[in-house]
Amino acid sequence: MTAVGHTYMLDTTVFNAVLDGKASIASFIGRRVLVTGIQANELRATSKAERREVLLAVYEEIGPTSLPAASFAFDIEGAGFGQAYWNDGSGNFEKMLTRLRQLDPNNKSASNQVRDILIAETAIKNGATLLSGDSNLRKVVAEFGGDAVDPDEHSPNA
Repeated sequence: MTAVGHTYMLDTTVFNAVLDGKASIASFIGRRVLVTGIQANELRATSKAERREVLLAVYEEIGPTSLPAASFAFDIEGAGFGQAYWNDGSGNFEKMLTRLRQLDPNNKSASNQVRDILIAETAIKNGATLLSGDSNLRKVVAEFGGDAVDPDEHSPNA
């Protein structure tokens, strides 16, 4: 069971799940919902203009609170200057990224994996449950002491 005041970090996959009818916007009403600038940037980068517009409307309707990413990253929009904290020096970012790459060696987009770990690390540091359709990312979050669930299998109203 999820506590009423629980906090959720939404991965970009969640906005797509809402648009595709796999999750309900209503399930986020009254919940503390977080994002970093990374998610909004990923939505703005959607190649199909019509889908991009609707995804951005879903984002606005959910109305998440945007936080700085937990670690600064060059060349990652949403985690650059003024958008992220400096890395805390713990090495967790690098360890999490290495683990995700072990679990998903065929992912050809290293920058997407960096974005995923920035979102996951931010969720962990803010005590938020990561909602993500990416099973490998959820596994990494769990291995590093965080909570992560699949939005297709979990409703924030539970």
